[in-house]
Amino acid sequence: MSEATTITISRSVPVPPERAFAAWVDPEELAQWWWPQWPDTTYDLDVRAGGHYRMHSAAAGFGVTGELTVVEPPHRLAMTWIWTTGAEPTAADDAVVDLVEVTFEPDGPGTRVTVRHTSTEHVAEGGAEQGWNDVMDRLPPHLSH
Repeated sequence: MSEATTITISRSVPVPPERAFAAWVDPEELAQWWWPQWPDTTYDLDVRAGGHYRMHSAAAGFGVTGELTVVEPPHRLAMTWIWTTGAEPTAADDAVVDLVEVTFEPDGPGTRVTVRHTSTEHVAEGGAEQGWNDVMDRLPPHLSH
C-alpha cells in the first residue's frame, strides 16, 4: 500500500462562514459552481454525520461518492471520497477511499475556505490538486454576487 499524501487548497471568499458553508451543502447551489461545465451533473446530499453524498456527470463519465463523517456548521465538513466511473455512478470493489476535510475560518470580513485531501493514490499523481484548484477558483466569484 502506498503512503498517504495530503494536499491543501485554500481560497478567501467575501462572505461569513455561515454563507460559505451553505454553498457546500445545498445541492442547487453546488450545481451553480462545482461542475457547471457538466450541466447534467446530479448532486445528491444527505447533510448529516453518517449521511451519504453523490455527485455524478454521465457526460463526463465520472463522479464522486462517499459518507459525510463530520458536519459541524459553519466550521467543518469531513467526508470519505471515492471516485466513480462510467455512465452509471459505480465504484470498483477495490476503489481507493480518500479523505477530504473542508474548514471555514473567519478571515477579516470574509472566510478562508480550506480543503485538505488525503489519498494513497489520487493526490500524488496531481489530478486531485488540479481538480480542487478548478473547483475552488469558482467559489469566490460565485459568492461575490
